[in-house]
Amino acid sequence: MKTSIIGALVLASLAAAYGCSSQADDSSSPDQSEDRIGLVTGNVDHAAIVEITTMMLIKTPTKAPPLDSALDPFNESDPFHLNAGAVQAQFAENLGKFDAYDAKTDWTEAQAAKWTARIGSGNFLVLDTSKPCNFDDPHTYLEIERAQLTGQDHATCGGRMPNEDAFDVTANFLARGPAASVNDDDAVGDGVDQATRRSAARFPFLADLN
Repeated sequence: MKTSIIGALVLASLAAAYGCSSQADDSSSPDQSEDRIGLVTGNVDHAAIVEITTMMLIKTPTKAPPLDSALDPFNESDPFHLNAGAVQAQFAENLGKFDAYDAKTDWTEAQAAKWTARIGSGNFLVLDTSKPCNFDDPHTYLEIERAQLTGQDHATCGGRMPNEDAFDVTANFLARGPAASVNDDDAVGDGVDQATRRSAARFPFLADLN
């Protein structure tokens, strides 16, 4: 049975809408751009590894979000060209805290070093379109990354499908190691296994209104 791993985690999410200008020239000022969101132009968030900032980057995950000063610079950066020197040490420190959750070491030193170097340089998910994706029973999220860390062959397309319980997958990955599964009897979780309504299987994958 799943147990709760993070009861007091405060989640912050940002919604961004991007438009295309219909003007014939590029003489408009940045203040007039349709891409301007609040006081920020450009990246405002990443859509890759779930809660990478609130769980892996900040120093006090249960108290600081969304006020931690490290969040905005990370979210505004290019997810494929991160400044590893600015974030990798904190990633490694927080991974050690999560690994200690069950009072045993589930990550080898080599696995931890490989993973923190990977997410310190790029926040993205790996896809393999030659492998199957089961939308009705999704188990693709972090599957390729976990296989790479454990020396196994991956079996799915990877990536993150709308109906997968990605938070629980991330929690088990961090606390119980890359070999652990969200389906294990001793898996950890947040107690919420799906949204109130499942996403549709066709583009744009929107769920019915509640």
